[in-house]
Amino acid sequence: MNKVLGVVLMIASVFISTLERISIRLSAALVEAGSGSEQSLREVTRTVDVPTGLLVYFMFFVGFILLASGFPGTYKNKNKRKHGISGDL
Repeated sequence: MNKVLGVVLMIASVFISTLERISIRLSAALVEAGSGSEQSLREVTRTVDVPTGLLVYFMFFVGFILLASGFPGTYKNKNKRKHGISGDL
């Protein structure tokens, strides 16, 4: 279950970051085209194409942790401790 949730969080964070970049570029293109104003003058804008939201990085980090904790090595160690098996087999 952790692996699925981890992958979902990682993909969602990449999707949110992509949507943020698309919206920045689209809004800059609309301003440069002058479609938002009734004037025929074009404006040249400088955009910063760096996503500033910490939510994207946090979601990716939590997704990676969940994905890493869902691998079989951690399950085997928990299962050994639960049944009292010690030592290497």
